[in-house]
Amino acid sequence: MNHRLKSLVFKLLQQLPTKWGDYIYHRFQNAIAKSIEAEYTSQMDTVNRFVKLAAEQGFAFAGKRVVEIGSGWLPVLPYELVFDHQAAEVLTFDINAHFQAGRIREYNRFISSRKGISLPNHLPRSVRYFPQTNILEMADLSDLDVLVSRNVLEHVSPADLKSIHQQAYSYLKHGGFVIHQISPSDHRAYSDHSLSLWDFLRYSQGMWDSIQTRFDYHNRWRLPQYIDMFKHCGFRVRYLSYKSARPGQKLPERIHEDFRIFSEEELTAGNIMVVLDKG
Repeated sequence: MNHRLKSLVFKLLQQLPTKWGDYIYHRFQNAIAKSIEAEYTSQMDTVNRFVKLAAEQGFAFAGKRVVEIGSGWLPVLPYELVFDHQAAEVLTFDINAHFQAGRIREYNRFISSRKGISLPNHLPRSVRYFPQTNILEMADLSDLDVLVSRNVLEHVSPADLKSIHQQAYSYLKHGGFVIHQISPSDHRAYSDHSLSLWDFLRYSQGMWDSIQTRFDYHNRWRLPQYIDMFKHCGFRVRYLSYKSARPGQKLPERIHEDFRIFSEEELTAGNIMVVLDKG
């Protein structure tokens, strides 16, 4: 979809009362949603990478209490960690309420058939869902073993990012770990290929805030800002990987001065995978 049209739709929805804006947004997303199997397949690459990275760093999910930031539309990661990798439980937090009863029933039937298990028509006890909940509002997340997120941190405000990781550091048990996948490119370019993956780096913060809405918020942080924040909160970076621009992918000709302190590699670093611990 053309990014201007999509932005216009989101701006109109933002003008509505929150309840109605969210309802229409959900209907819109359902109309363009992938099939259950397609969504499952697309997320399994991340699940497998998380498990592989954890093992390579000497960590495992078995028996662990896991917190997920950003539930998304289906509980793919929580189910895989519980059913295939023996996590004790997964608590998944989202400021939205994207899980829908009908889709959960459909997903449970899909997983039951695929894994040869019997699931109820609702979330199992080992997956605890906290919709419309900022994780910072939770009074106690002690005995935290693992914190994970998949393409979520780029949609969190810088202030909340710092607070979340300060909180996580204080709650994380000895031997616990954090795994994040971060997608810091301009997500508008995923559906409108006329845009550069870094088109939003052309704008001042004020101009970008006038373009984006609560439905497509992006903090525009670059790789060094994430790494500096993790270290500032006390974490050690155990593992880091990312992909820079491929041949044919170019930055916009004009980059706003706020981003000129970064190298081209730092500006274009995407598909970031990071493993953290308390050192």
